[in-house]
Amino acid sequence: MTIFIDLASLDDLYNDLISHIETLRKKKGSEYSVADYQILIGEQRTVEFLSKIVSTETDFLFKECKDSDKDIEGFFNVILTILHKLENEDEINVVSQKIRDSLSAHPTENSQLKIKILTNLFNSFQPKSPQRYDIFFALVKLASDSNNLEFVKYQITDIDSWLEDWNVSIQQKRKLYKLISNIFKEKQRMLSHQFLVKYLQTFTKEDSHEAQEDAVRVCIESISLQELYQSDYLLDLPAVQYLEGSTVSANSLTYELMKIFATEQLESYLQFQQKNPNFLSTIGLSNDDCLQKIRLLSLATLTSEQSKVPYSLISKMLQIDENEVEMWVINAMEGDLLDAKLDQLNRIVNVNSSTQRVFNKSQWTQLGQRFSVWKSSVKNLLQVIENAKTTQVKPFYFQTR
Repeated sequence: MTIFIDLASLDDLYNDLISHIETLRKKKGSEYSVADYQILIGEQRTVEFLSKIVSTETDFLFKECKDSDKDIEGFFNVILTILHKLENEDEINVVSQKIRDSLSAHPTENSQLKIKILTNLFNSFQPKSPQRYDIFFALVKLASDSNNLEFVKYQITDIDSWLEDWNVSIQQKRKLYKLISNIFKEKQRMLSHQFLVKYLQTFTKEDSHEAQEDAVRVCIESISLQELYQSDYLLDLPAVQYLEGSTVSANSLTYELMKIFATEQLESYLQFQQKNPNFLSTIGLSNDDCLQKIRLLSLATLTSEQSKVPYSLISKMLQIDENEVEMWVINAMEGDLLDAKLDQLNRIVNVNSSTQRVFNKSQWTQLGQRFSVWKSSVKNLLQVIENAKTTQVKPFYFQTR
């Protein structure tokens, strides 16, 4: 946390601030008058003084003094020092908002410095201060508007714990999650999807109707993202569940399609496509891409159920020529869907591990059975070692005189 240590009185700080502006304006040959500032100070209207000087001088500083970051940052450091001498929380919020708004007005102008100043403002408050939420929101938006996406990506790693510390409302959570999701919607779609899911997780059965558009979007993304192979978590979201019974046919069909990709296999997809031949194009999906993905998902399901899978069975399941089986297995391995070895002589795929698309009661039962087998194998191995210890021939040493 940034700590502003000062031994100066408020009057000294006011005078330093006005003197700083006077010096800069003279240097740039800019017309100015400090009379209004002095009147506000004389009447002890600190909040109005700070608000006025920030809103009036920020534009001047970033346009006329853009070659002097030190002068600009120095101005705001004095502002922050005075800000933290205020005792009324509402007054602090007024000045803080004025700083945020002034710096965000022209995001592409000297954006790096503006981000630094907003970061100083953020760090000047205690880690659990509710003030941090609004500053962070403005900081993320400023970084996004100025195309500093890596800064945003770096800052959001601890966002969930921060939101808990700031004790924010559900609406505040939604606002921030939605902003972050939209920021990365075009360039980092998986990250965008993750924050859209966080956004939808804030809805309950009672208010899910408010999120239909975003619920549809998250379903479509779960299908179109080629690197996303597990999406059954969407089935637990009330906002997504709401689509199933929607009176809007496109919404209920989107839910049905998402569920196929989350839990079912190729045959279900082909039946859906036969019933709704034009639907994919209306929601921006390609049949070729969907076929590619559902075949890989079907292969993952098949190989999670058997450790030795004949080429002929894969060919039948994926509805492909048997000569194409190896290509599909290799594609699945490259996508980390499964780990296997091809037995080309016997035309069998030996599966070491496979992605579990859905984890429900049957999967728990399957896992329990595997643990039982491993436990038995380890027990037998330990017994073999113990037997070897008790039955081995003890060494005999000859003694010489």
